Amino acid sequence: MHELVPEVHGLRSLLPRNQHGNTVKDVSAAEFISSWAKHLKKGNKVKIPGWAKYTKTSCARELAPYDDDWLYVRAASVSYQLYMRKKCGVHTLRKHYGGNKRMGTCTEHFAKAAGKNIRYCFQQLEASGYVGTAKYISDDDVQIIVGKSLTKKGITDMDRIAAAIIKDRKAKK
Repeated sequence: MHELVPEVHGLRSLLPRNQHGNTVKDVSAAEFISSWAKHLKKGNKVKIPGWAKYTKTSCARELAPYDDDWLYVRAASVSYQLYMRKKCGVHTLRKHYGGNKRMGTCTEHFAKAAGKNIRYCFQQLEASGYVGTAKYISDDDVQIIVGKSLTKKGITDMDRIAAAIIKDRKAKK
């Protein structure tokens, strides 16, 4: 079996924090996700389907989201998770977005989130060029799909939005 080689970091990690561009990791998650969702909505990167008004985000939820633009926020959150985790799939994000299901007087149990919402976000982000398929190629040229990951376009656009957030924050001070 082929061993996984740890990723070697370049000189960028050796520079002090203030000498290179700002990244998504320099901004709080809630602040970034709301700004990225606005960017996705403004640029028509994600289209809201008809079923989004009626669907729940998980079987553990009692109602659908009140906000009509919840799918933009979920797509932004999915891309944020891809940025932080490098690569992941629908199953991993179903566990991430899941929660406890209330069953009356019985004990609560964990329930995964709905997969269609996450899958649809992946499809829309892939159509806009932000997400691509992550493949592992073994020594004997066998390709194994290991999930989705961000493209260079996705990473640069997300870092650009994060830099704009930091610039706005500094301007307010």
